[in-house]
Amino acid sequence: MLGGVTAKGKQAKGADSAGPQVILHRLAGTKKALEACRLIDGLYRAGRRVVAWVDDQGRARMFDEYLWTYAQHSFVPHVLWVGEGEAEDPVVVVTGSLANPNRADTLVIVDRIPDAAAAAAFPEIHDLASQAAEDQGRREAWEATGLSVSEVRGVPAPRDAD
Repeated sequence: MLGGVTAKGKQAKGADSAGPQVILHRLAGTKKALEACRLIDGLYRAGRRVVAWVDDQGRARMFDEYLWTYAQHSFVPHVLWVGEGEAEDPVVVVTGSLANPNRADTLVIVDRIPDAAAAAAFPEIHDLASQAAEDQGRREAWEATGLSVSEVRGVPAPRDAD
């Protein structure tokens, strides 16, 4: 289980079913790409459908490539969504306007916080907060939107689904 939803997409006991849950991952450093890949890998292995939101098209292309190669023995099937149609891939990298082309239950925010109303359409939101100045105040920003926020340190190492 990652966050409040089990690998089968059901609400875990004790998880808030009233609305979306934001899990804020406090990172020790200022780099996010590797931690985002690890998080997405773990969610994928747990059987989750994921949208990874990246701030701009150039960064999205770089993240798309990195997700293929970030670790020697990982394989995360994914696609870089071009803004039209649906996607069948379990992981989709989205840029620009936040969308859910693969009917994902989980949003991973790789860059700045997107439109909060669009993000709130996902039952579970993982936000990566590095030590960089631009990531300060992320918890407060989510709480200002009325969403429930929990914090964890770092990102759990991916493991095979049970």
